[in-house]
Amino acid sequence: MTIGSLVRVLAHRWYLTVVVAALVALASRAAWVQAQPQYETSATFLVTPSVALSTPLPEQAPGTQPGSRNPFSLSGGAGTLAATVSTALNTAPVQAEVLGAFPEAAFSAGDSLSSGAARTYFRVSASTADPADGPAVIDAALQAASAQLQEVQRRVQAPDNGLFIVIQSTPTDGPLELYPDRARAVGAVALGGLAAGVVLVVLLDLLLPLLAARRTARRTGTRRGPAHDAGHDTAHDTARDTARDTGHDTARDAGAGTPERAVRAGEARREDVDLRAGGPAARAARERAGSTARSS
Repeated sequence: MTIGSLVRVLAHRWYLTVVVAALVALASRAAWVQAQPQYETSATFLVTPSVALSTPLPEQAPGTQPGSRNPFSLSGGAGTLAATVSTALNTAPVQAEVLGAFPEAAFSAGDSLSSGAARTYFRVSASTADPADGPAVIDAALQAASAQLQEVQRRVQAPDNGLFIVIQSTPTDGPLELYPDRARAVGAVALGGLAAGVVLVVLLDLLLPLLAARRTARRTGTRRGPAHDAGHDTAHDTARDTARDTGHDTARDAGAGTPERAVRAGEARREDVDLRAGGPAARAARERAGSTARSS
């Protein structure tokens, strides 16, 4: 079926098309209303040197060894730490730890962006079903980021008084009410409903003419049946009555002197009428003809 023929079918069955469009509109409206909201909360985390790491070291006495320093205090160290922490926050173990008390929530950490030689920040967003859970998820993510940051620095034996720290540098934004699944739900209902409706209209367009033809044939057969039988019986009765009357008239006209001849003449006429009308005499004649043909 081409697009043109499909359009013609939909236009021909316009009443079915209108019903399908109305039902799809109602279903799409229901999907729009029933969509559940999500509340998004976000904050900015900043990786920066601690106060102890930012304090200049006193001048060392001659002949003394300098104390240990944090390797990440070199240029670019803050960006490396921020990228490492944001990646760790997106891993499954850390996500499970943070969201243990919030089974219906989710959060993610964005890419790190440098704000200076020793400071780098990244964005963290949380999505919750309850607007009150957003700030709590952000706090849990901040604690997890701090733990990950300390673990990375301790692996390189950074001193405890010379660590980078992570802090929340901006107030928590939100919660913002969003409907991320509403458009997808409405689109799926609308497209699926329209496709099913078009198929239904095409099938009905094929079935309705067949049902109408069958109904018409049934009505025609009902009207013809009794009339045909009554006509056949009437013709047969008319032929029989005609033969009887003809025989009686012949016998009456022949008079009393020749009764046998009158009877034979009446029977001959009756048989002739039966043959023409297709009555019992005709059937008997056909049977005799068939028997003669088989015997020969």
